[in-house]
Amino acid sequence: MAAAGPFRALSLDLWFTTVYYGPGLDERWEEARLEVLTGLLLRPGGPVGREELGAALAATRGRLLASGRDPVATDPVDLLALTAELLGATVRGDLDDAAEQQSAAGIQEAPPTINPEAARLVRGLADRGIPSVLLTNSARRGSTWSAFLAAAEHPPFRHIVSSADVGRRKPDPEMFAEAARRLGVPLAEVLHVGDRWELDVAGALAAGCGAALYRGLWSRYPPDHPPSDVAAPPEGSGVRLVDRLDELLDPGLWVR
Repeated sequence: MAAAGPFRALSLDLWFTTVYYGPGLDERWEEARLEVLTGLLLRPGGPVGREELGAALAATRGRLLASGRDPVATDPVDLLALTAELLGATVRGDLDDAAEQQSAAGIQEAPPTINPEAARLVRGLADRGIPSVLLTNSARRGSTWSAFLAAAEHPPFRHIVSSADVGRRKPDPEMFAEAARRLGVPLAEVLHVGDRWELDVAGALAAGCGAALYRGLWSRYPPDHPPSDVAAPPEGSGVRLVDRLDELLDPGLWVR
């Protein structure tokens, strides 16, 4: 049963809630990562070819999974260091700076589209003194998303919590707990909104938050993006079903 509210803070999912993308964009991001890595990794025997680098990056992700670690919940520093080790290469310059370049690869050149409904919701709540946090499963750091959103005149999120920084990913309740800690608000007074039942709603319920399932961008899913496990909340679950994020500007949901 979801927390009933009223709520003092909003937690908003990133993918297909705050931003969305079309077919082929994720492949362009992967190509951008490989291009950046080509300039970052140095090897005595000569430069690392794009194909070899792609295979090494895939192998690194496989090794992380085999050891019980999730690549999407791994700091880019670790991903870069492990890939360099696998190739017998060194990283050019400062490791953390290089990891930030890897984290940001492609996001400015091939940006996702910001959902205007999300922008209106976060700005509207901020005007009432209600803070918002962006909560995402992403291999990119929160600092990367902050820079991207700032350049795009973003909605005024108070914090950005990325799985790459936390070391966990939704639906792990620790992701939601971290969002609440940063906001300084009890979990029961946070409303989390996202497009995936199995990640966003299930995670919010396990953490003790309020929850809303947003389906306004389901029609934007690329062909290889599967639908949410649950199309509508079960009766009595306390989970809100939202077709437009503007619906959540209802004053009865919030308290300063």
